[in-house]
Amino acid sequence: MNTKTKTKTKTIGMAITAILLSTMMLGISSQNLHYVIGQTYTSGTNVGDNYKKNVSGTTNTNTNTNTTTTTTTTAVIQINPSKSLDREFWINTVHLDGMTNINAGIKCDTCSQNTPLHPAEKPPISSSIPNGGGFVVTAPNKVGAWDFRSFTFSPDQIVVNQGDKVTLHFIGVQGAHHLITVDGVGTFPLLRGQIHTVSFVANSPGIIPFTCHLHMPNMVGQILVLPK
Repeated sequence: MNTKTKTKTKTIGMAITAILLSTMMLGISSQNLHYVIGQTYTSGTNVGDNYKKNVSGTTNTNTNTNTTTTTTTTAVIQINPSKSLDREFWINTVHLDGMTNINAGIKCDTCSQNTPLHPAEKPPISSSIPNGGGFVVTAPNKVGAWDFRSFTFSPDQIVVNQGDKVTLHFIGVQGAHHLITVDGVGTFPLLRGQIHTVSFVANSPGIIPFTCHLHMPNMVGQILVLPK
C-alpha cells in the first residue's frame, strides 16, 4: 500500500471514530435530557402519591430520591385579663322542659318540624321528685302529650375575687313569678319581663348562695369568692 492510500485510510478511520464519539455523546445527552424532563414532570405534577394531604394539614412531597415535609404551626395568642374590681353579671330565670307522649312518635311528612321520634313514655306513678315548685309534672292531655319541667338560674355559678364589687342583674325570662334571696344581701320578687339589680362587695372568701323560694329545691345558684 502506497503512502497516499495509507493517509486516506487513516483519515477515513478518524472520521468514523469522530462520528461514533458524537453519536455516543448525543445518546448520553438525550438520556440526561429525558431524565431531567421526567424529574421535572414528576416533582411539579400531581402524579400518583407525589402530593398528599394528611389529616393534620401537613403537605408531603415525595420523589424518587427525597422526601420534603412542611408542617403548619398555630400561633398562640396571649391575652392579659382585666384586673378590674367591678364585676357585673346577668342571671336569667329559665326552665327546662322535657316534652313527650304516652304514645310512640310517628313520622310526619307534612309537619313543619321534622323532630326525632321518641318511644312511648308514661308519667311517673311513684316518683322520686322532691317536694317544691322547682319540678312540675304535667298530666297527659287528650292525645297523650305530657311534660316534665325543671326551673333553674342561668348561669347558676359565678366566680369572683375577694374585694370585688359584684353587681347582679336578675332577669325574669321564664316563670310567671319568683321570690329570690341573695344570702346576706336581701330578698325580692321578680316577675316575667322584669329586671332586679343588687350590688355588694365580696369582702370575705367563701360561697354566697342565691335561691328562688318558689321553685325549690333546684332553683339555686352560688357565688364563689376566691381569696386574694
